[in-house]
Amino acid sequence: MRDRSEYTIRNQRDFSRIYKQGKSRGGRYTVILYKRNGLKISRTAFVASKKVGNSVERNRARRLMRAAFRSVEPGISKGYDIIFVARNNINGRKEAEVESQIRKSLKDCGLLEAGIKTNEKQ
Repeated sequence: MRDRSEYTIRNQRDFSRIYKQGKSRGGRYTVILYKRNGLKISRTAFVASKKVGNSVERNRARRLMRAAFRSVEPGISKGYDIIFVARNNINGRKEAEVESQIRKSLKDCGLLEAGIKTNEKQ
């Protein structure tokens, strides 16, 4: 298992830069904000606000987004910072539903490289 810390957005400055200067794409269960980062890797963050619910529901929403993203991750374009923000209707959804929505949103953003085999369920 590789060290995940270098692939995670942690600085408030990076979050602010993406929120102010980045582009976004809304989906049914998540909103994706993204911006080029000038690095050779892509970094991600998973966010759930208090609108999603109490701490248990917010943590579940973040776990759900991370699990759904894991199967799409090999096909992500390099050199982007990506923030996944949970919408309040994500709770109670299955991982497959969230995964298909994230996959579609990433394709619409142009962040999913064509021709790369992901763990897509057939």
